[in-house]
Amino acid sequence: MTVSTFNAATTTTFGDDVVMLGGIISVERTDTGVTYRVTGSVDLSNASTFSEVVTRGEEDGQTVVLDLSGVDFFGTAALSVVAALDAEHGENLTLVVGDAVTRVMGAARWQPTARVTR
Repeated sequence: MTVSTFNAATTTTFGDDVVMLGGIISVERTDTGVTYRVTGSVDLSNASTFSEVVTRGEEDGQTVVLDLSGVDFFGTAALSVVAALDAEHGENLTLVVGDAVTRVMGAARWQPTARVTR
């Protein structure tokens, strides 16, 4: 297991998984794609780390699953990251959302290209 500092003193990686201020991003890679499972809060304090992790440059055609169902607070800075990911991956992206994310998407009236599930 590799343990290293990722972005700041408050962020640590364990292999591909990232413990960031306020949350954890678990990463599972396969030959055909990647799944990011996010728990905790994603807001302005950790949006740059969130962005760095989920936009690491997957190859074209790979599927990306962004599981945000475990997020208990989702700020507008996080929505900007997800919107950029949606613009890049579109139909190859699946968003798994919970209440916190659904509220922000509704308030912003954002309709992603990605498949959205609960």
